[in-house]
Amino acid sequence: MNEPVANEWSELPILLKVDEAGAVLRIGRSKAYEMTTLYVASGGTNGLPCLRMGDLLRVPRFALEEFVTTGRIVQLLQKPELDATVHATPPSKSTRSRRTTNRSQLSLLASD
Repeated sequence: MNEPVANEWSELPILLKVDEAGAVLRIGRSKAYEMTTLYVASGGTNGLPCLRMGDLLRVPRFALEEFVTTGRIVQLLQKPELDATVHATPPSKSTRSRRTTNRSQLSLLASD
């Protein structure tokens, strides 16, 4: 009896779009995106497991199958450490100079 279910999982693509994963879960598109946002915000401890590829979000089939069959959330992201110091470089001062206005060109425009 488990064989037809296994075939259904293998027929899915390796990486699903968020709305495709939502269809598997039988939830709406908005709820699926809400769950992926929760996953990213929680550092991979809550929500729908997803990977960010540029501006795209994809849900790995194995993570979705684990979520559906066991209720466990696969942690694809590293949890942010609470006491970790951020090594950000301070913003550098812009080296641009202010644009100077050529008054003679403005006077020609005004005389039209």
